[in-house]
Amino acid sequence: MKKFNKDHRNSLTDVQSLCQSLDPVVSINSGQVFLWEKRGYSWYGIHGDRVVRFTQADGHVEFAAFPEGGSWEQKMFRLSDDMRAIFSEMSRDPLVRRLIKTYPGLRLMRQEPHQCLFSFVCASNTNIPMIRRMLHALTRKFGGPVKVDGTEFFTFPSAAEINRTSIDELRSCGLGYRAKAIKAAAGAIASGQLDFDTLKCASYEEAKEELLQLYGVGNKIADCVLLFSLEKLDAFPIDVWIARALAGHYRWLHKKKFGDKITSHQYEQLSSSARDYFGRYAGYAQQYLYYHMRQTAGKKW
Repeated sequence: MKKFNKDHRNSLTDVQSLCQSLDPVVSINSGQVFLWEKRGYSWYGIHGDRVVRFTQADGHVEFAAFPEGGSWEQKMFRLSDDMRAIFSEMSRDPLVRRLIKTYPGLRLMRQEPHQCLFSFVCASNTNIPMIRRMLHALTRKFGGPVKVDGTEFFTFPSAAEINRTSIDELRSCGLGYRAKAIKAAAGAIASGQLDFDTLKCASYEEAKEELLQLYGVGNKIADCVLLFSLEKLDAFPIDVWIARALAGHYRWLHKKKFGDKITSHQYEQLSSSARDYFGRYAGYAQQYLYYHMRQTAGKKW
């Protein structure tokens, strides 16, 4: 496997100046999270049992949470991550270095694990607008109301609350065949069979093996949950967009048509190669590649 070019120090001068340029609008509209909407000059999102808001004005971003509690923006937007070190390491790859400069405000989001799991189960074989409709329906039917700035929002239901519902009730939210997987995951969480705190402390391989035991959870869903909610920054989710990026820019999909479905075996090979190549921040590199591929294809978020 080809490794990074170690002599990349001269390329970091411009990158280092980008470390603090978070753009929350780009970050929430990059296929990581789905329960955000814009009203006026503010964006409102659902983060577990909390409604969160940020407003951009005069070059500044103001954050708030309802109910109040802690510096949620620090956690959610990973503001304590050492972006200088992350950008420096990722910039060993020429394409990712260019994408950091092109999309300097893009960041990984840290999500509530159960919301993240249910979200990406809903994301199976569909598009982003449909994912949003399903998740909004879940919150309206099973979440709790919170009024913010004169508008009623609904928090994300807990695993216990979803576990108490029937599959038919879940299907009424437009989940279709995904309802069975949502129900199974909720049961595993509510019973303690699936413990997110334990998975955070486990290795990538151990945590992924546990997630793959869940009905309806495959490689991509597991890697999304590991990356976005369980602190496995080396996780590298692969969908058709990432497969095209690897094939087009890294030649890791030899003789494979870009639009074909990736088999489980191919996924495992690609994931291992990508994690080996991009290193401990492979998940950050993946997000830049994913965002870039969709942007250049003119896809809407």
